[in-house]
Amino acid sequence: MSLGCGKMDSSDDGDGTLSVSVTRQDTYPVVIGRGRIETLPSLVGRILKTDSLFIVTDENVGELLLQRTADLFSESGMHVQSVVIPAGESSKSWAAAQNVIDALSTRGAKRRTALVALGGGVIVDMVGFVASVFMRGLPYINVPTSLLGQLDAAIGGKTGIDYDGSKNLLGAFYHPAAVLIDPELLSTLPEREIRSGLAEAVKVGMLHPPLFAKLENLAPGAVNDIEDLAAITRDAVRHKMRLLRDDPYERSLVRLLNLGHSFGHALEAATEFEVYRHGEAIAIGIAVATMISWNRGICAAETKDRVLACLETRGLEISLPLPAMEATWQEINVIRRIRNGALNEVLPVSIGECMVVDEIAHEEFVSAVDSLAHLTIPAQVVHKGSTSLLPTAPEPSPSASPAALSCRSYRSRSTAASRQR
Repeated sequence: MSLGCGKMDSSDDGDGTLSVSVTRQDTYPVVIGRGRIETLPSLVGRILKTDSLFIVTDENVGELLLQRTADLFSESGMHVQSVVIPAGESSKSWAAAQNVIDALSTRGAKRRTALVALGGGVIVDMVGFVASVFMRGLPYINVPTSLLGQLDAAIGGKTGIDYDGSKNLLGAFYHPAAVLIDPELLSTLPEREIRSGLAEAVKVGMLHPPLFAKLENLAPGAVNDIEDLAAITRDAVRHKMRLLRDDPYERSLVRLLNLGHSFGHALEAATEFEVYRHGEAIAIGIAVATMISWNRGICAAETKDRVLACLETRGLEISLPLPAMEATWQEINVIRRIRNGALNEVLPVSIGECMVVDEIAHEEFVSAVDSLAHLTIPAQVVHKGSTSLLPTAPEPSPSASPAALSCRSYRSRSTAASRQR
């Protein structure tokens, strides 16, 4: 493991200006396999020389895994402390990050103290952020325990917390010292969390046909087989790494992995992060992007039907509630700021090919949302290699129903020019 190694050179341009060149290289293992949680202490001991270790987790995961994980370190002769925070998106916040920082500060964390992020996407994102800022950078190890965390959040070195009502407003590109993915940790997840994670798998699958076919060939409904989930995770991680290879720090703001995230993040913010799991919102964002693509004549009806059928057979909602439509659109203005002005929306062309368009018009968004609200997908979507059968009646939405949402008060920030993302 080589974390943060690099060098700095400078040369005199002759006119009083120094030209500075700085390079950095991070090299670390991503370990994937059933039962690999048992090897966590040896992994930490092999790659990090530290006598100070903190496990950061949330109340739900802590109840199931904290003692077991701490015992593994104790049996290996390693002293470990723990920090437990409330579960949920509300802990992906400055307040929660500050609580972790306060615990590290008061309990003797040192410059080479290592953090273990034991939890789902919220924990992985927030702990990575804390590691990036505490003492100018602590080493940390991602041990994701949710499907979304394993195949997405723990991979790629993006850290962040929500701030001022905006998704990932504060954050850094800061790679872990290691990632350990044990699919057996998914066995305790509620079905809703599995469905949420599968939305991110569908996103990657739309860029990688073998994975998409694998998702289509699964039986309708919840996926509880650990081997199936392990295979999906391995494929998604490997292809995500390939997609990040040429631009790991987002120097380009045009990224295919943002598929579904413009409208998904906007929907999360519009509903104050209280209604949808991240993956649920991304599934709706993918559906909206797909419908816009079809309305523009970019993707064929077969592609549209396959994408929407794949989401629905995984138990994911594809309709953005009409009462939330305008508030979601207002949040799109925030997304534009983080992308430096243009929306850079990713639209599917076919399974395995996407394109990026600069902008989406409000009328296109409204038309897509309205179409999805009244859409009837063919009961049988036939494609090369397999047949996906949709249930005759869709499952109840895993999130709040549109009827319930109509009673909510949605925020509009179109005039909040002082807020930035």
